[in-house]
Amino acid sequence: MDGIGEVPSVYMPSKEVRQWRETILHRKKIITKIVQVKNRIRATLKSQGYSKPLEKGSWWKKSNRLWMRNICQQNIGVCDLWYMHVSNLLDEFELLESQLKRVTVYLDGYLAKNPGGKLLMSIPGVGPRTAEAVLAYTDDVTRFGNYKQYCSYFGLTPKLDESGLCRRLGHISKRGPSVVRWVICESSWMAIRKSKGLKAFYERVRCGQDGRKKIAIVAVARKLLGIMRAMLLTGELFNEGLVNDAIRQAA
Repeated sequence: MDGIGEVPSVYMPSKEVRQWRETILHRKKIITKIVQVKNRIRATLKSQGYSKPLEKGSWWKKSNRLWMRNICQQNIGVCDLWYMHVSNLLDEFELLESQLKRVTVYLDGYLAKNPGGKLLMSIPGVGPRTAEAVLAYTDDVTRFGNYKQYCSYFGLTPKLDESGLCRRLGHISKRGPSVVRWVICESSWMAIRKSKGLKAFYERVRCGQDGRKKIAIVAVARKLLGIMRAMLLTGELFNEGLVNDAIRQAA
């Protein structure tokens, strides 16, 4: 192929899969906007002396939202336009919440039709958001020849720096879909709490050093991806015993 100057073929997912990916990204963008609006509301209230909500707990529980609404009902004067600002932000927050709920319901329904969803969610700490992101961007798992190619596609393999006789592994490449790296790392924190094997692997990589926590959790994320790839190829549910044996043998 290279000898006659042809361009190497590139994998192209179907239109349905591309739209699935876009919907996943759309949900993530809504969450980002919600976080931004929440921060702006709290910052504005704190600038006016409201350092904490009326009731203990989350700023966003029903009673505290009502409290914020009541604050905004006060008469707006020339120097009190922040009332209107907070009121508008609360409106935006509620609109974004309704959008998030609608998109989440759609994605949950779509995932329920995919047999891989139940498979991946059998892994401790892996929920629907992680399962759908991995499945959508994996699409056809057989296109990845091995575990390293799979992890490299998601940008979780270290970059190689070579100069002369010096060969050093650097930070992860962060290539590929960032949304998958985000959810897989979040799931890794949950997985080490629920899986003894993955917890042991995490502790072994961490070596008792707090400064190595991020390195260890990325290693767990790679391990999770390897487990997911194997499960998608075999169709078998998560088996804690097999994971423990594999990690013990690698030690």
